[in-house]
Amino acid sequence: MGTTRTAWHVLLAALLSQRGSRSFEVRVEVPLSTEPLRADYLLLRKNAAPDSSEPAGTLRKLWALLSKDAIVEFKSIGRPYRRRNLDRLFSYLHLYCADNLERIEQRSDLCGVLLVPTRTRSLDADVADLGLGWDELGDGYWRLRGGAFALVVVEIEAVAAAENDDLLRLFGHDEAPTLAARRWLAQQVGAEEIAMAMHDLEGFDEVVRKLLSTLPPEQVLSAFPPEQRVAGLPPEQVLSAFPPEQRVAGLPPEQRVAGLPPEQVLLALPDDVLRALSDSYLDTLSAETRAAIRARVGR
Repeated sequence: MGTTRTAWHVLLAALLSQRGSRSFEVRVEVPLSTEPLRADYLLLRKNAAPDSSEPAGTLRKLWALLSKDAIVEFKSIGRPYRRRNLDRLFSYLHLYCADNLERIEQRSDLCGVLLVPTRTRSLDADVADLGLGWDELGDGYWRLRGGAFALVVVEIEAVAAAENDDLLRLFGHDEAPTLAARRWLAQQVGAEEIAMAMHDLEGFDEVVRKLLSTLPPEQVLSAFPPEQRVAGLPPEQVLSAFPPEQRVAGLPPEQRVAGLPPEQVLLALPDDVLRALSDSYLDTLSAETRAAIRARVGR
């Protein structure tokens, strides 16, 4: 439990191993989590009461619901809520409370916040397993009743719609519909400090895809040289976007007919050239080719 291991810990381990029940295996100093015990965000209240003169610009209803300190866990669209994530959040609350006796004088000084794109069946199942109850606060905000600490659940998509918050919509499944939201996302991704912090993290590609999806295709393509715009496309797909005259424009005659059978090359000649062909030469051609030439030039 503590951070300091004493000699008595070693002796108790020996006692449990030697004289404890043979139905149990005794392990010592076992890590209890595969992930680091690190909260996503810690919110510390600076004033005794919320400052109503400067209303918050996002999650406007949340701030008045918070205690003195709040531990926030965020579940993104790329890494959504998984079973027993709620147990992990409560463990963070208990550990923070145990390690901050001077700041957290009573349990009501601390609360938890769970941010999710929307409520899921796995979250509902965990709430039921823990014996908690839902209190609806409106506009996508909920309070979980029955735990050792107050816990607020925020459905990002519902809150964004209720508060008309286009920036918050970026964190749900919706796209950014406004120019302001697109500019904000582009500014954050383009900021060197933020970009460096995000670059190697899970979900960075997801952020970039969301940014690109908000831009017109021509604006996205303008950032790349021509060879990169068509990289990976088969040649026939590239050529299919152009009419025949544009496909061969700029090619010398020998390249325009390269690879064609001789009789197809012949049919590509102008009509006045076909009229000048002698009957003896036409007799050397296939019946199909002769018929095609005569139909074009009236011979």
